[in-house]
Amino acid sequence: MKRRTYLSGAVAAVGLSMPTIRSPIDVSEQKKDTTGELEATATVLEGTKYETELYAIDGTDEGPTGIVVGGVHGDEKSGYRAAETVASWQFETGRVIVLPRVNRPAIERNTRHGVGGDLNRQFPPGETPTTKLARAIWNDVVMRYEPDVLLDLHRSKGIYKFHPDFVGQSIYPTNAGSAPSNAKETIDILNKEHVPWYMPFHEFKPGNTVYGSRPMLVHKAGNDLNIPAYIVETARFLTDLDTRIEWTTAAAESLLSLHDIGRAGKGEQ
Repeated sequence: MKRRTYLSGAVAAVGLSMPTIRSPIDVSEQKKDTTGELEATATVLEGTKYETELYAIDGTDEGPTGIVVGGVHGDEKSGYRAAETVASWQFETGRVIVLPRVNRPAIERNTRHGVGGDLNRQFPPGETPTTKLARAIWNDVVMRYEPDVLLDLHRSKGIYKFHPDFVGQSIYPTNAGSAPSNAKETIDILNKEHVPWYMPFHEFKPGNTVYGSRPMLVHKAGNDLNIPAYIVETARFLTDLDTRIEWTTAAAESLLSLHDIGRAGKGEQ
């Protein structure tokens, strides 16, 4: 669904370059290579130290477009592993664009920060992103694919409102459309179906509503594009990697579904 087709003309008018990536492919053409790994649709910043793969999956029926981002912080393994899982799914409706390992230099070093510092502080609302990688994410992916919803998958050390200064086990929505209510509905699903009864402190909570006040990807999406967008945070505290991946993928599936981007063949990959 192309809600902002005028943006392509606006990008050209101000002289911004379009991405050096291949055209998206239909889900019926999505292939796995000889090792069984899903083949990328495109490569962003190919030939540079930031080079990273993009996956575009078209549903059987037309519908909204969702972007799913993982690996903004390189030490948050569950975020990019969950995004890779989403990239392996097929969908009944809509289109899903996935950047599973968006900050490859940081992922390779297993550090929060990559080249130029914290990638999630390089997206000032209403302004041009401040680094080469941030500009490629914004101009070459977000602006190109015109999302109706955007998910940014993260992991914190501690639990929101339990450990000071940490934000795990929360979902932060923008204030656009049904984002706040969708976040609450997804939280209810996670707590009822995924968080065990014996882990009450790990029940998910709504984070603050995002109003474009910080130079973060979701803040910029909400402010500049006025779209529903979400920061999904799990907590490392007393959890293993597989559990965090499960919770993150469940959150992504629910949020996409609430935006009419329905997963096909649930339980199959």
